[in-house]
Amino acid sequence: MDEPVTIRIEPYEAQDDARQALADEIAGLSAVRERLPGPRPRLADFRLLAKDAGPDAPFRAVVHDPASYRSAVVTGRLDAVGDAAVRSVRYRPRPDAEEFARAVAALRADPEIGAVLAREGVRVYRPMPPLADIEHPDGSAERVVTVGLRDPAGVPRHRVVGVRARDGAVIHEPAGVPAAVADECETTPPADDCPETPGHHSVRVRVLRGATELWHLVVTRPTHSSGTNGSGAELRFVDYRGTRVLFQAHVPILNVRYGADGQAIGCGPTYRDWQNQEACFTASGGDPAGPGYRLCDTPPRTILESGSDTGNFRGVAFHHDGSELRIVSELAAGWYRYISDWRLADDGVIRPRFGFAGVSNPCTCRVHTHHAYWRLDFDIAGAADNRVDEYADPPAGPAAWTPVRLETRRLRDVASRRQWRVVNRATGQGYRIVPGPHDGTADAYGAGDLWVLRYRGTEIDDGQGFTTDPVLSRAHLDDFVTGESVDGQDVVVWYAGHFHHDEHDPVPRAHVVGPDLYPMGLG
Repeated sequence: MDEPVTIRIEPYEAQDDARQALADEIAGLSAVRERLPGPRPRLADFRLLAKDAGPDAPFRAVVHDPASYRSAVVTGRLDAVGDAAVRSVRYRPRPDAEEFARAVAALRADPEIGAVLAREGVRVYRPMPPLADIEHPDGSAERVVTVGLRDPAGVPRHRVVGVRARDGAVIHEPAGVPAAVADECETTPPADDCPETPGHHSVRVRVLRGATELWHLVVTRPTHSSGTNGSGAELRFVDYRGTRVLFQAHVPILNVRYGADGQAIGCGPTYRDWQNQEACFTASGGDPAGPGYRLCDTPPRTILESGSDTGNFRGVAFHHDGSELRIVSELAAGWYRYISDWRLADDGVIRPRFGFAGVSNPCTCRVHTHHAYWRLDFDIAGAADNRVDEYADPPAGPAAWTPVRLETRRLRDVASRRQWRVVNRATGQGYRIVPGPHDGTADAYGAGDLWVLRYRGTEIDDGQGFTTDPVLSRAHLDDFVTGESVDGQDVVVWYAGHFHHDEHDPVPRAHVVGPDLYPMGLG
């Protein structure tokens, strides 16, 4: 432990090369152009669907046409893009900084709203939901960008208005947004949008103590993370002391449900949130791989540590405290601020963490529950021959550890100290998954606490984009439970953490959830 620790960070762009090479070809397919006739269709999402991404690897892409407000999903193989299958799909991209600025400009030109914005102390912010589209009987929709107004000295203090994208028309009372209220939730004022920091999509990270390599992995920043809504700071190809332990680790599903008091004023009732919009936080140090990846000489400070919505950095920060590497990013989804956090200890322990915060808004002081779903694609000493066991005390059978034979969904059980382990059957190496003390237990909307599934490249998430509909926003991981064998297979574990936020709770709950993963036979 007396030997010095070295952190090496360098660019890594393997999957992004395929995306860039194929972007124009995919968007220009005749079947895509038939569905998306606008002048500038763009590749909104691209992912490879196989672990061994050779020249014939399967892919899935989403192409969006801003002019027609329509999208298409393209599935095919890298060596036969012209034969790809194309189908129309509903996809609503969130307003980017430019579109949001146009909406604010339209509000300043409006006589009523402009007078409000001219008052001292009034600020605009990104609210929830980000869009309040007008649905017409013929099935078409008009895009409406929402803007939050915070007037610290006025009544109401918070108000959400809309701007129609096609002509800048101001909609003073859009449908589906929280009501104007005189009170305020959270005390942190919202900052302006954090400036973008273009840079490499991913970096390769190595942690060495002396000449011994402890960790070797690839980290992708949230703006380029995989999944329908992104997945925060994403880890891939994670090796500990030369042994592969995880192929991929991220949070592709995140949602929140409000109770009756929040629903009464139009909060929610649910939101399927996104994890690919970065927020600023404080991180001091250098950028060895260019903008967006910072190696810190002091601990990074997110909104949970600083209480501020401002900062000097946007992207992924790294800091080694002498015993573990912290990999952290701050995310924004409307007025929510989320902390995507990984701790990789020198002794092999992995601590996934997800934090919850917010800036001033009309909703979050009402009772609500957040649900974060980690997807942990274990490849213990390789993708094949892995198995999951469940522990219970007292035992559920003849032994404390019971092998999980088939795909399943499970709940936590504190009374029996329920936990799980993923092991390679041949080597005995693996990881124990120990639930965190603040991770909660799923209610009906939360769906479950843990799923054991067989790996399928098409199951990065459940495919649901942003929505407020409770039926749609709920995590649909049960759809992946098909009864297939997971004994001696390539397995994926989904783990859920549930944060219940009630400001009247006599014992305030921690705003961070996450399990601890303990290594076995990997020293």
